[in-house]
Amino acid sequence: MNIRAVRVAVALLRFTPLLALACREPADPPNLIVILVDTLRADHLGYQGAIRPTSPRIDRLAAESVVFLNHYAHASRTGPSVASLFTGLYPRSHGVVNPLGQVDGKGVLAAERVTLAEHLRASGYRTAGFTANVNVAARFGFDQGFDNYELLSRKRAGEVNDAALPWLERNASGAPLFLFLHYVDPHAHYTAPEAYRGRFAPGTGRMTGRHRQLSRIVAGEIVPDDADWQRLAALYDEEILYFDSELARLLDRLAALGLLDSSVLALLSDHGEEFGDHGSALHGFTLYEEQLRIPLLIRAPGFAPRRVNSISRQIDVMPTLIDLLGLPLPDGLQGRSLRAEMSGLAPGDGTPESGRAVFAEASLRAGKIVRSRALLKGGWKLIESDLPEPREQLFHIASDPGERRDRSAVDPEVAERMRAELRAFVAPLPDRRGESVELEPDEIDELRALGYVVDSSRP
Repeated sequence: MNIRAVRVAVALLRFTPLLALACREPADPPNLIVILVDTLRADHLGYQGAIRPTSPRIDRLAAESVVFLNHYAHASRTGPSVASLFTGLYPRSHGVVNPLGQVDGKGVLAAERVTLAEHLRASGYRTAGFTANVNVAARFGFDQGFDNYELLSRKRAGEVNDAALPWLERNASGAPLFLFLHYVDPHAHYTAPEAYRGRFAPGTGRMTGRHRQLSRIVAGEIVPDDADWQRLAALYDEEILYFDSELARLLDRLAALGLLDSSVLALLSDHGEEFGDHGSALHGFTLYEEQLRIPLLIRAPGFAPRRVNSISRQIDVMPTLIDLLGLPLPDGLQGRSLRAEMSGLAPGDGTPESGRAVFAEASLRAGKIVRSRALLKGGWKLIESDLPEPREQLFHIASDPGERRDRSAVDPEVAERMRAELRAFVAPLPDRRGESVELEPDEIDELRALGYVVDSSRP
C-alpha cells in the first residue's frame, strides 16, 4: 500500500465515528411515567424523615432522582389538585372547584383546557391512565387526551398494577408512551392488606381508621387523645408500606421491559392528611402544611440525583415534564418548568422560603361548608377563611413549620403586606369556576365510600 493510500485509510478511520454520529437516527423521545399516590404526606416517607420505615423502595427511588423537598399542592382535595397537575393551572383557572351552593354537584375539567395527555398524544405519544379514585373519573373530564382511561374505583395498588401492567407490556416498544397511574392507598380507610397489618400499629385500639369514625372526628363527635392519633398515623403508615411494595413490583417490571432508564418518571401526591396536627382528621377542610406539602421525585435520563430545597408547586409539574421530553410548551400555562433547578442552574439549594409563591384554595361541601385561600411567600403564610366562619391566620413557616403560632396579632404589618400580596396575586388569574355536573346516586355512594359525604342531610 503506497503512502497516499495509507493516509486515506487513516483519515477514514479518524472520521468514521463522526460520520456515524452524523448519520445516526435521532434519539427516541423518552417515555413518561407519572405515579400519583393519593393522600401521601411528604413527612411520612423515609427520605423526608419519617419516624417509621414506611418507604424503602420510594427512598431508593429518591436516591436516584431529583427530589423536591418543599413541593406544594394548590388544594387539599383530589379533583382540583390532579387538574392542576394535568393542566399547569390554578384551581380557579381550570375550574375544577365544587359549587358550594349546589348540593350533590361536582366541578368538571372543561374540554377547552389543554391537558398533559392531550399535548403528548398530539406529539405522537400513546397515552393511558389508570385511577382508583372516582374524583377523577372520565365523567368529570379527566380522560381528555388518553387513548385508554380506566376507573378502578377504590381498588388496591396491586389491582391497579394488575390492570396497568398488561397495557405497559403491549406498548413497551414502538411510539413513546405516557402512563398515568393513580393509586388510592393510603387514602382512608386505613386498612392495609392482612400481611401488612400490625407492622406499625398494635393489634387493638379504639381507632379503626374507618371513614365513619374519621368523619365523626371531623364533626367533633369523637375527640381522640395522643394515643389515638398515634394509632391512626400508624395504620396510615402500614398502607404506605403496602403501596411501597407494589411500587417495587412496578419498577421491577419497568426495568425488565427496558423502560425504566429510558423514561422520565415522576412520583408525587395530590394532597396530604391530618392526624391531629390542627385538631382534626382527613383532608380537604384546611390549607395547613400537613395538607399541602407533598412529595415530588423526578427520575430522568441525563439528570444526576439532587435535592432541591426551594419551593416548587403542582402547577410546575406539567411544564417540567413536557420540557424534559423535549417538546414545546403549550400557551397559557401558569406554572414554570423546574428544569433549571433539576440541573443545578437555579438556586434550588437555597432555603425553603426561596423560590416561587404558592397560592392554594379550599372549597368543599362535605358535612360542613369550607371556603378559604392561602398564600405562602418569603417564608410567611397567610390563610384567609370565609366559611364556616371569617378567620385570618399568619404563620412564619421558616421558624414554625408546624403552624402552631398565629402571628397575625403580633406582626400586623406583615399581615397587612401578605393580605395585599394575596389580593395582587389572585387579581390577574382567570376565574373559570362554575362549570359542574350533578352527581348520580351511584357516584354519591362512591364518594361516600371514600369519606366524602356530599350532603350531610342524606342518610
